[in-house]
Amino acid sequence: MAANSYAAGRFAFDVDGKFAGYIKKWSGGVTKGEVATHNLGTTNIQKKHLATITHEPLTIEIGMGMGKSLWDWIKASFDKDFQVKNCALTAADFNYKAMAVRTFESAYIKKVTLPTLEGSNKEAGYFTVELDPYRIRYEGGGGAAIQGEENANTKKWLCSNFRFEVSGLEDACKRISKVESLTWEQKVVKDEVGQFREPTKHAAALTVPNIKLTISMADIGPWAEWHKSFVIDGKCTDGDEKQASLTLLGPDLTEELMTINFNHVGLISLEQDALEANSEKVASFTIEMYCEEMVIDSFKE
Repeated sequence: MAANSYAAGRFAFDVDGKFAGYIKKWSGGVTKGEVATHNLGTTNIQKKHLATITHEPLTIEIGMGMGKSLWDWIKASFDKDFQVKNCALTAADFNYKAMAVRTFESAYIKKVTLPTLEGSNKEAGYFTVELDPYRIRYEGGGGAAIQGEENANTKKWLCSNFRFEVSGLEDACKRISKVESLTWEQKVVKDEVGQFREPTKHAAALTVPNIKLTISMADIGPWAEWHKSFVIDGKCTDGDEKQASLTLLGPDLTEELMTINFNHVGLISLEQDALEANSEKVASFTIEMYCEEMVIDSFKE
């Protein structure tokens, strides 16, 4: 009898054999052949065959309740300790029985994206993590039950629950309404050697994002002073830069779930948002800052 189809809406993720959490969404993570084409002189038909193969990055969305194995890996990557791990993505049926497994060998963390944080957004927060593996393989699930429990922290973090602070401007940071999405990226390069069909991969340049904040006009004074000093007057040496931090909070807005520190922060621009007569929108301004380093300072397990 042929195997029945199943609703594959349940996905578990493992890192080095340890359960790292249930996945909200994933994409990519496939193996493709690269086609070589020959234009031969005696016919108008192109001859084609497969040459090397390429393993595309896997992108997953996962909540605050991810396991320690994945958190430690992300933190190590932020600390420029670019570790490679073996991962597995298991697709399960309605009863959480494993139906198919995809393994990712010697993978790097290539990108980590935090969603846009906004006081009016009451949706659950998820991290987007992109992994770049050396090799991908497909296996059967065998019908075994997925082992692992969801961390309670998954339900605690909403995109509206955050605190952002800049050193020396703490009082002017109390009415930050929005932090634009942040993407930390580690470049990964291929080392293509003639005798291998699957190129090895290696860590390369690191990219840290700019920080964009939307703030109430009631707090523009201290920010305008920094803008004049740092941007206009040119007092922008290392000693004039600031430190900043982003803390993700629980439902009571006091429990600290995670803190990211930003080192060597400098101001790029300050821009008042567009205003319109008779508008009921709160007046605000937007600032953009650069930073040289993102460091995960703490994480609540």
